[in-house]
Amino acid sequence: MADSSRAINRVFTRKVICDLLQGKRNDIFDYVVKRYINDPESKNHGELISEIYAHLGKQQRNEYYYMNTLLNKLLDGIHSVNTTTAFSQVHIGHSIADFVMINGEGRVYEIKSDLDNFDRLNDQLSDYYRAFSKVSVLASIHELEKVKEVLSTFGDMGAAVGIYVLSEQSTIFNKERSREPVAFHDMLDHTNIFKLLRKREYESVLFRYFGQVPQSDPVFHFKNCLEYFQRIPIIDAQKLAFQELKKRNKITVEEFGNIRSELKSVIYFSGLIRKLPELNELLQTRYGR
Repeated sequence: MADSSRAINRVFTRKVICDLLQGKRNDIFDYVVKRYINDPESKNHGELISEIYAHLGKQQRNEYYYMNTLLNKLLDGIHSVNTTTAFSQVHIGHSIADFVMINGEGRVYEIKSDLDNFDRLNDQLSDYYRAFSKVSVLASIHELEKVKEVLSTFGDMGAAVGIYVLSEQSTIFNKERSREPVAFHDMLDHTNIFKLLRKREYESVLFRYFGQVPQSDPVFHFKNCLEYFQRIPIIDAQKLAFQELKKRNKITVEEFGNIRSELKSVIYFSGLIRKLPELNELLQTRYGR
């Protein structure tokens, strides 16, 4: 088994949750339970997950902890799941955006936990700005000055980047510490925006704008649709793409509210919302291994 720090980072993943839902034994979960929980056999799965998550919050804030806190703050607090769609692990250029939110606009949040470094930040931000106009970095309070210092070397691009801080109390949107992102359109690129979309989505954009979708052999369809898309003014193209993206990940306020706070991110992003009845039953089930 991997060392305990790596193991606990893998608890809040689709694979682990799916195994538990199917009544399977999961070595990662069992190892972490035995490593971090006192008298686990007397507790149910909900209590175990709460204690593991609490340990992350106190000792080992990983990317999941940041992402889950951000999702809870944005969709349970600032915005509504009725009007907002969030994504994780979005491929943009040669980078993968940690967290993307589509509301009236699109925003990217690059997470830099205490376990991360800043070596690729310039390249990551450059990629994100090819599809999104508002980009922010979410870092720990201990990394705040370093974030500011690094961004100051990126010129106009760095000056546009928003800065948010995860405090020791797990707050994020503190006005005294935060810096709101400024819209930065200079690097927007049709191709990168287009590649965010699925086939039916970019066809919908083209039909709405041109009243038609180009007809061509399947092997040339993507290329021809992209050429049409490139005729749309870049800001309009971005707006139309975001309107399509916003239609994904449909979930009701009631469903989102019924997800245990520690598990909101993994359930939301893994498409497991339909498994909520089974999940809630699992959480009430005694561990007893």
